[in-house]
Amino acid sequence: MLGNISEDTGGRNYFINFTKALSRSESKHRFTMFLNPNQKHVIEPFLSERLSVVEIPPKSKSSVAKVISEQLIVPFYLAKHEVDVAYFPGNFVSLLSPVPTVVAIRSMLYYHYPDVVDKPRLIVRRLLTPPSAKMARAIITPSQDIKNDVVNFVRIRESKIRVVNHGVDTELFQKNYVDSERDAVFKKFGITKKFLLYASALWEYKNQDKLILALKNLLERGHDLQLVIAGKGINMFEKYEARLHQLVEQNGLKERVIFAGLVPHQELKYLYKYAEVFAYPSSYESFGNPLFEAWAAGVPVVCANVHSFPEMTENGKCAVMINPLNVDEMTDALHRVLTDSTLKQKLIEAGRTRVASFSWEKCVRETLAVIEEVISQRSR
Repeated sequence: MLGNISEDTGGRNYFINFTKALSRSESKHRFTMFLNPNQKHVIEPFLSERLSVVEIPPKSKSSVAKVISEQLIVPFYLAKHEVDVAYFPGNFVSLLSPVPTVVAIRSMLYYHYPDVVDKPRLIVRRLLTPPSAKMARAIITPSQDIKNDVVNFVRIRESKIRVVNHGVDTELFQKNYVDSERDAVFKKFGITKKFLLYASALWEYKNQDKLILALKNLLERGHDLQLVIAGKGINMFEKYEARLHQLVEQNGLKERVIFAGLVPHQELKYLYKYAEVFAYPSSYESFGNPLFEAWAAGVPVVCANVHSFPEMTENGKCAVMINPLNVDEMTDALHRVLTDSTLKQKLIEAGRTRVASFSWEKCVRETLAVIEEVISQRSR
């Protein structure tokens, strides 16, 4: 398995939780993780004789270095370690791989919103996705929505693609809440009122700016709220994060909007648990891990109505869905959930039911089934 543990919350979440569940699986296979030398410590607690790491140079974290390593250096290591199948969870395979490959295409953002990806990454992703999809013996996607995109954009036959949903750490988000820890989290971030929560990276297409304006509308309607934004702008989106701070200043919301930055999950669980509503107005998600974390913690959700959201919310059964670009619609939806206790409880119960069938153990089990199918094809 070749992984890259980035700062991106979705990719990082997937790789760490997948590795943790893999370490507990009953599979008889041996697993070798090929990683950048700077990243071993992140999954070190899960390593064993059956699950080991091989460090792949160079140490650089740059995208260019990653591509060079993946395409030119990794094939040598795959041959040296005599792996049966190489699983690439980050959208691309090593095109010179000497062994059969399986690839997880977990996002097609750069086909829908090319302007939100910096030029070097856009070029690399557009160049490598089609040949990777064609070369791989099997493709895994986290949702039917992404599967459809791979078929439509890359012209891959459906039979080659398996939908394997991500999981959620229900143990973390449903148990072991301590009042003193909650109080410490609230004090750390300056939470003094009831609050709305957003938790994900601060990328422009995720529409935090519109959520801030919706908060302003809610305050004008008489709601006494704060908005906690957990996440940060990464790379080219650092400037966007700065614009969000300016928007808050311009609208006199400095005491109402809390920028929490990247929040460790042990603290984030308290933000989910005690939020009035989890708001997720992103214009694009391939799966939406935060949805499932919110549902696991028992908080009602207001989210977008595009891409994978209808699929994940069962067409709005588990959330109030809105046009993510419409501030007034977002305001009305948040107001409804805040004021309608029956609707709020209905959403909480539907979310808990929905999340019950998603686990990282299931994700690993279904992923291994795809890999084992490729192994069996190879031995025929």
